[in-house]
Amino acid sequence: MSKLAGRFTQIFFAGYDLTGRSNQWEFNDEWVSDDVTAFGEGAVNSIPDLPQVQVNVTAFLDPATAQSHEALSTPGGYTDESICILIGQNQAVAIGDPALAVLCKQFTYNPAIATRRAVIANANFQSAGERPGYGVVQANATITNTTNFTEVDNLASSANGGAGYLQVATPALTDSYQVKLQHAATLPTYADLATFSANGQSRTSERQAINGTINRYTRAVATRTGAAGDNFKPVVVLARH
Repeated sequence: MSKLAGRFTQIFFAGYDLTGRSNQWEFNDEWVSDDVTAFGEGAVNSIPDLPQVQVNVTAFLDPATAQSHEALSTPGGYTDESICILIGQNQAVAIGDPALAVLCKQFTYNPAIATRRAVIANANFQSAGERPGYGVVQANATITNTTNFTEVDNLASSANGGAGYLQVATPALTDSYQVKLQHAATLPTYADLATFSANGQSRTSERQAINGTINRYTRAVATRTGAAGDNFKPVVVLARH
């Protein structure tokens, strides 16, 4: 198994690209433990309950528009957003590379200031009652027209569903986009697997649940409506369960 360098990582939250403003993250996946020790038993017994994911991110505080402070400075509330961590395999992130993703809420934002160090902030995110997604990158590029992204050969189909995650990292100014995940048992015959609701005109993120079989081959598709040729950057992750 290859050893991976941490610097080839990209991180997105709620459509914001934190890559150039963060230098550390932790992704903690666990199941809440329920005590089921009965009278007379000589050892503690427990069973797993609901899954729980916590993500901790350390970011350099940048007050510019669409940078880290704007992305992280309003924790709380009831808004669910997705966080996607793309891990390049010792080079820039490419389609098919591993990714971690989860639907979550942000709970904390803690800037820390000292005289002779960069201003940094720590943020904590917790899953919104969803399983984490251990998946692969399906899209991660700026486009200006309808695009069928490179297919990923997963070597086999899977039967337990999964989830698709979208980050609209660069919204289109005038055009709109419909982003989908598609799958195929044999090439080149693709069928829709998941359709995201975002229209590509605002910075946002979402998760779409997928039930049943996911075929061997998968790809992301972004279909443009309009003729302005705006820059548009979708980041898409597919996780199989």
